[in-house]
Amino acid sequence: MSLRLLALLSLLALAACQPADDGLAVQADYLQRLNNALEGDQVADFDRAQLLRYRMPARRERLIEIPEMRIGLLELLLDVRRCPALQQQISLRNSSLGKQLPPSSRLAYEGDLLRALDTCRAALQRDGNPALRAVLDDLAAQKRTQLPAVFWNALNGSREVERYLRFAEQALPLAPHEDNAAHAALAQLARLGNALPQTLPPPAAQLDPLFFALHSSPQGGQLITSLASLRHSLNQASRILEDRQRHRPVCPLGQATPRGRILQNIFVKYYAGALQPYLAQVHQRGLGWSHSLRQLGATPQIPPATHGYLLSLGGLEQSLWADFQAATARHVRAWQDTLQHCGLAPGQSGWDHGATDSGR
Repeated sequence: MSLRLLALLSLLALAACQPADDGLAVQADYLQRLNNALEGDQVADFDRAQLLRYRMPARRERLIEIPEMRIGLLELLLDVRRCPALQQQISLRNSSLGKQLPPSSRLAYEGDLLRALDTCRAALQRDGNPALRAVLDDLAAQKRTQLPAVFWNALNGSREVERYLRFAEQALPLAPHEDNAAHAALAQLARLGNALPQTLPPPAAQLDPLFFALHSSPQGGQLITSLASLRHSLNQASRILEDRQRHRPVCPLGQATPRGRILQNIFVKYYAGALQPYLAQVHQRGLGWSHSLRQLGATPQIPPATHGYLLSLGGLEQSLWADFQAATARHVRAWQDTLQHCGLAPGQSGWDHGATDSGR
């Protein structure tokens, strides 16, 4: 067997193993049927190169440089009987493992350290040693000031968040599994960021599951792809309907025609029956997702590159989310204008007849 033939067979086998992208397939089928019925120009498939608009900024543009504070000498000053938790946190930070904490673990550590500092400061307040307490007061104030930067480095430096907010090769499937854990994790991180520095980060036992939930879900990236592909498909379909109505109305006399009834059948069977449930699924997922992104975008000390990226996805204006909503509204109007002109829209006399015959 030649190497060329072997390579071809390998590619075919690999393609066969890839899951079908039914989210894109239902869009393409609907668009093609609508275009054929209206004798439109050739429609363009969704080009995944459009997704490059939503490529994450380079990590170096999203990370914040945080001055390192040397606290190792405190071990020599602290009375372990009064401040055992603080002694433990300082020892952890100075260990080989502590010096290599990943960004998300660093966020949890800073919360643990500040809680230990507060406990130790309260103990010193009761037992005296105002000089050491003043040192700890200053350290605690500086650490609290750094918390928003530590938070953003935790998100921008984590593979879990990057994976969840990076576009995917495939769109959401027609019947996606529930993604409640990832949605809740994103919302909780947004609340956490906005509560800093008054509220301290929780321990690792509470933080790690949030990052794990984002890492475990492919649906953040799939949602980005779905929103972009639906924007493309809906705008093309709207253009086809609008152009036909403008130049060669399907029902020129304002009465139902055979082509108008064909079009009504496509509306009932392929738009309302196939595409619209998928649209509703994507819209429902996108509501909480975009809200959390806007909440994150309002978090203090957000790096400008991250702010721009989050709002390009979920902002209320000039964003992927806003474009999707506008494309959806435009498409509804295009269908209403066409069907109403034929007397075949919901609520008109021709609707019941067309809806009854739509199963043909």
